[in-house]
Amino acid sequence: MPAELSSSFKRDQIRERIEKWVDALQNGYRQNIGLIGPEGFGKTHLLNAIYQTLSSRSSLLPIYVNAEVLDYDHLIDRWLHALLAGFFLTQNPKSDLPEDFQAALAQAEGVIPQTVEKIRRFKKMLRRGEKNAASARELFSLTNVLAEEMGKKVVLMIDEFQGLEHVPSPDPFALLGKEIMVEKETLYLVTSSCPRKAREIFHDKLSLLFGNFEVIEMLPWGFEEVVDFLKRRMPVRHFTDAQKKFIIYMTDGIPAYLELLLERLQCLDLGEREEVSTENLLTAFHQEFFDLHGRMFLRFEGRLKLYGKFSKDNAPYFRALLAISEGRRKVLGISTYIGKKIRETKKILHRLVQEEVIAKRGSFYALEDPLFRFWLREVFQKKNQLHQPHLESLKVSLSGALEQAFRQVEAEARVDVTVRAENLFKEFRNDLVEVDQRKICCPHFSEIAFRPSNGRLFPLLARKANVRWICQIAREPIHEEDVTFFLDEMKHYRKKIQRKILVALAGIDQNAKLMAQQAEIQIWDLRNFNALLDLYNLPKIILMRGEDGSSVGAVAQSVLTA
Repeated sequence: MPAELSSSFKRDQIRERIEKWVDALQNGYRQNIGLIGPEGFGKTHLLNAIYQTLSSRSSLLPIYVNAEVLDYDHLIDRWLHALLAGFFLTQNPKSDLPEDFQAALAQAEGVIPQTVEKIRRFKKMLRRGEKNAASARELFSLTNVLAEEMGKKVVLMIDEFQGLEHVPSPDPFALLGKEIMVEKETLYLVTSSCPRKAREIFHDKLSLLFGNFEVIEMLPWGFEEVVDFLKRRMPVRHFTDAQKKFIIYMTDGIPAYLELLLERLQCLDLGEREEVSTENLLTAFHQEFFDLHGRMFLRFEGRLKLYGKFSKDNAPYFRALLAISEGRRKVLGISTYIGKKIRETKKILHRLVQEEVIAKRGSFYALEDPLFRFWLREVFQKKNQLHQPHLESLKVSLSGALEQAFRQVEAEARVDVTVRAENLFKEFRNDLVEVDQRKICCPHFSEIAFRPSNGRLFPLLARKANVRWICQIAREPIHEEDVTFFLDEMKHYRKKIQRKILVALAGIDQNAKLMAQQAEIQIWDLRNFNALLDLYNLPKIILMRGEDGSSVGAVAQSVLTA
């Protein structure tokens, strides 16, 4: 299970945790770490920061390998250069690795002769055509030789480590796992932008004794983290609450998107006023989406080109993505949209799930990147429907869609959360959904009603035939007395309640959480609740801390990811 981090500024906590394990390594205890999360969540940025920090510690040897490679030869090249770069960095933090590899070996030979000799023997193996599992073992073992020769602990960072599948071995990760067990002086810090695939590798290949990984899932920035980022990046500018919520709504707090947006915004003529105008904010989005040189546009175009390699006929895959972007989340709706039979549609969706393009949440299929989803619907789809060469109509259409989205966020902020919950329950149609890694069936209720409350918890009763759910919604942080109140309220119902739910929009303290779990009360936090709203194409809830510092809701929940 991924580690849970409750702080509103999770990146700081992740870095502190990693630094704690590095300190433990120097005291003889090793804990390997895996960082997983989709592309753009800041994993490489975090590795770079850690690499720079560790390079100043004389007792450590940090090594960074980017495993997102073309083939085995490319991996070998990167691995060997990374070893030498780490060595030269420990000799002189300001020095650069010599460009010529042989020159670098010759320069290093006086200090690390054993390592250099092993690298040369490894190169001879390759020249003899021995690109096999034996050569891979030699490659992986070089780190340990360097560590022993220099008398240092090693922190080996492998970025996008699933790329090691290029190693010519029947089971590359089992091979790596055996090396990890031997190299007890090396802490492995790996990342992956393919969470599903990475979990399988950790569970099946790297769970051996002394080789296990603590898996930390990197989530989008929380609401307050986004607000803090806006303040730090544009300290002399002021964003309204509606603008902040719109930015969160569009980007879901994904760091890469926020960076691109603010860089584009800073390039605009913002005038002398402190307030950022909504017009400028929407223009920044428009230029990133529409401009052929916009980096969001290029990112999304590149993504589609990659997906186009799934099959000679890529049209069904693109149409399936468009169907999901337009709100069709179930097989039948997607099948109708793309004009394929149910069986064929399931194969297409299965491939998209396997490639981690979309996610399967019970009987729903989700495209969990809101910005990509918006671009597919408002740019890619409409561009492919044009019947004339000029793009003015598309520019106008995109401007209208952005303005409409902004107004929607403004309007939804005024809708009470109890109404949001009621609207959600009305959408249930005996669906199978996934909440917090648990699958539940959501009945088609015949009656949904609110009951009088104590002002802190707002009870919603939903029922049909012999099925009854009771859902208590809390806007404020939940404490033990709130759970006690919930349990007391349950005694007033004569008929059996099949599901008891506590919607903790502003969080729940640990004792209250334990009490609720013992009473078999299911807890939905803001992230879970928003994920459900999104599956049913309902507007998400964005709650932030007030200007006076008072808490008006959860401060560190992403909009989509559950």
